[in-house]
Amino acid sequence: MGTFGTGLPPGAHGLVGYEVLDPGSGRVFNELSWKDGPDPRAWQPAPTVFERAEVAGVAVTMIGPGYFDGSGLTTAALRGARFRAGRQLAERVDQTLAALQATERADQPSRALVYLYWGELDKVGHVHGCDSWQWGDELESLDRELAGLARRLPRETSLYVTADHGMVDVPFEHRLDVAHEPDLDAGVRLVGGEPRAVQLYCETGAVADVLAAWRARLGDDAWVVPREEAESTGWFGAVSPTVRPRIGDVIAAMRGSVAVVDSRIHRPEVLSLLGVHGSLTADEVQIPLLMHRA
Repeated sequence: MGTFGTGLPPGAHGLVGYEVLDPGSGRVFNELSWKDGPDPRAWQPAPTVFERAEVAGVAVTMIGPGYFDGSGLTTAALRGARFRAGRQLAERVDQTLAALQATERADQPSRALVYLYWGELDKVGHVHGCDSWQWGDELESLDRELAGLARRLPRETSLYVTADHGMVDVPFEHRLDVAHEPDLDAGVRLVGGEPRAVQLYCETGAVADVLAAWRARLGDDAWVVPREEAESTGWFGAVSPTVRPRIGDVIAAMRGSVAVVDSRIHRPEVLSLLGVHGSLTADEVQIPLLMHRA
């Protein structure tokens, strides 16, 4: 979401993981909930796409669930839009059309950008799996509403449909728990990232041993690299000196049907999710972009 909202790579905007180290406090915090996190404007100070659009004279509206308004992630990655809350997708579609029509009716019409967020497809995929009938039903419901939106758009309006990630289903028997794997826990001070892309913050002098242990345990099921290699091969784009300490000393990005959790820190709700994402496989990073012009 940081890249989507700023147009910058993670190494520049600094939102480098689901759970990430705040070097200032020495604690790992969750960049989705932002609980006990730093000032989001200081954490991500670059202008967002929405802020740049407003400066350019584009009226920007963001439509999503009410709890997004003023949240840490919204402030860091998506600030700058006028916010409208809506619970059901049909309600958000109506609000999208209202925002566009309000711009059309203005005495001095201006360009408009409306960002409509719908997260239920992601939620259903996490809970039931992205190969489930529940996911298929939710996709059909989403498709029907977006088709209705496309038919009702004002003339000369473009509709873009995309996502911030893909997803894979990982059976629970294919999961490793660092809490019960002494060889994976040795030398690790803090665990960050997410189950498909674990970031390990190591004890002083332990990086080489942690790297060797994780490579030996995961084998061909993961790319396990030190931070320097992840940076030099472009995993995070160009990395600023401010952002570099936020990235784990060792990163394990899964490529097989496997995930790594830590039951000492992950909530039961997270441990129970069947659908996961965050790594570099095609199913997780190759995201379609659909365009329709009224």
